[in-house]
Amino acid sequence: MQIAKQIAGFSPGEAETLRKAIGKKIHELMASLEGKFMNGCAASNTPRPVAEQLWKDMQQSQDYSFNKAHSACYALIAYRTAYLKAHYPAQYMAALISSVMNTKDRVPFYVSACHEMGLEVLPPDVNESQVDFAVVGTKIRFGLNAVKNVGESACRAIVSAREEGGAFTSIWDFTDRVDPQVVNKRALESLVKCGALDSSGSPRMGMLDVLEHALSWGGRQQADRLAGQASIFDSPDQPDAPRERHHPAIPSEEYDNGELLRLEKETLGLYVSEHPLDRVRDQLRRRVDLPLAELERRRDGEVVTIGGIVSALKQLTTKKGDPMVFARLDDLTGGAEIVVFNSVYAASRELLEVDRILVVKGRVDHKQEGETKLIAIEVGEFEPSRPADEVRLKVDARRAPAGIVRDLSHVVKDFPGDAKVVLSLETSEGLKTLELGPGYRVAPVPDFYAEVKALLGEAAVS
Repeated sequence: MQIAKQIAGFSPGEAETLRKAIGKKIHELMASLEGKFMNGCAASNTPRPVAEQLWKDMQQSQDYSFNKAHSACYALIAYRTAYLKAHYPAQYMAALISSVMNTKDRVPFYVSACHEMGLEVLPPDVNESQVDFAVVGTKIRFGLNAVKNVGESACRAIVSAREEGGAFTSIWDFTDRVDPQVVNKRALESLVKCGALDSSGSPRMGMLDVLEHALSWGGRQQADRLAGQASIFDSPDQPDAPRERHHPAIPSEEYDNGELLRLEKETLGLYVSEHPLDRVRDQLRRRVDLPLAELERRRDGEVVTIGGIVSALKQLTTKKGDPMVFARLDDLTGGAEIVVFNSVYAASRELLEVDRILVVKGRVDHKQEGETKLIAIEVGEFEPSRPADEVRLKVDARRAPAGIVRDLSHVVKDFPGDAKVVLSLETSEGLKTLELGPGYRVAPVPDFYAEVKALLGEAAVS
């Protein structure tokens, strides 16, 4: 506004109109003011190149700009959060995950970030969890509020009962002390399925088998207490003394590990105790361009390669009668929907199965507002390889800057390991192979490959 007034001779009202055009991104209004701005600059003897540069700068500001006060606030918040993350990582991440509980798709992303930081995230536990995510020792414990079908009032009732009467010893003890009208059947089922009552020592399958009986019994205990009734088995001298209670035995059978993980995913929206991709995390990361959590940030129409485990499939038929499939793909950071049309489906029909790990090349599609999909171009099965005893890198020595091998050796030194490094050099005399010496063994971890790609380009890593 000061530029417009002092250099271009705008009145305060006209300067405000220019500010509005920039702030509200009104391109037509901005264009209508260019002539007046140039004429005003000429009248103040401002050189034409200077006036044109000023106008160009303001046009660029129209696309993205905010004032210094806004910038200062961002900088201060960035500093404070970086400080907390560096010095209090567990507390910071627990608070961060709690803050995104209403956007459940961000929870897997931040839980994965915790693993990358070396922080262990534990499943919910009625004997340790708070309402939100909380730090227990040096670990982060899932908040009860993150369990599907368990509302905040139910969470607070559980925490309150535990603080008042100590740890819950069984599902019977739980329904006795927590009102079943607050923690109803759906809520208790979810708590059992996700493992929140595992600390009682009973198997989840067994607890689900007696769940209705436990709720009925707990409901009667709550009703009797409200009515002030005593059991005929209570001691007449000590009516408030605890009495021995006889409940049906909880069956000892338990689900297999795969079903336990499925129930955990169903009730928490992600795998916590173990992820099917944990064992191939590093290998899969080298095969893809980005984690699924970042797919929504890519531009519409961009072709990318992603990978993950198939968690759901839906087969449909197009108006032309051709088969197509919607597949839900999950990785350690989140999930995405993959659209597989007939031409690709015909070549990948046998691969599209639940629990299969796939690598998919496709085109980003943002056409449906608020939802990002990937239109599949190629679908392939992910095949894990044996641990690498060597790393092969490609370098075009004809185009690479001087000192590239020296720079690469510095990167290798930052990731010491046991794998030898072999370079395939494209020279003016043809292909040459160079193996770095025994002092340059490397750990082929994702961060190493990321550094190499930044130095040598994507094509360097095969």
